[in-house]
Amino acid sequence: MTKKTFQRILPFVVVLMMAAMLLPGCAKKTKPVMEEPEPTIEIEPAPEPAPDTTGQALREWQERMEADMKLVRVVYFDYDKSNLRKDAQDALSSNAKLVQKYTKWSVAIEGHCDERGTAEYNLALGERRAMSAYRYLVSLGIPDSRLSTVSYGEERPADPGHTEAAWSKNRRAEFKIAY
Repeated sequence: MTKKTFQRILPFVVVLMMAAMLLPGCAKKTKPVMEEPEPTIEIEPAPEPAPDTTGQALREWQERMEADMKLVRVVYFDYDKSNLRKDAQDALSSNAKLVQKYTKWSVAIEGHCDERGTAEYNLALGERRAMSAYRYLVSLGIPDSRLSTVSYGEERPADPGHTEAAWSKNRRAEFKIAY
């Protein structure tokens, strides 16, 4: 390349280099679209029993807590599914309110299946069902440190029958409370 050709091309090269350096800085910035999380449930925790000499307050608190434990609802699933139906979400929201009320509760979520399918498949499906309930409770503000999951597959049927009515009772997630 001759000196004269170089002198004619140099201004174009400089302009192109400057444009290349400026263009990335001019890109329009967009905010990433993020899904809005489910609102957490704000519940006032149940007060601890007041100390007394007779133990009456403790007995009354214990009775209230045990009555509330009976309100914990089972979550049911469709055949071969682990997604939460509307009725399951409602049951989990109700359960979340109770779990938030009693801060000492820890919850084991048990996943269950009907008898159809192999034992291995049903254990995996039971785990997916338990995890689906677990994730929903966490999205409602329940600390994951208070939750655990286990799958029993088809091993612990609620109804031992061999009909669709029995099977629908066995496709579930149950909640065991410890305190």
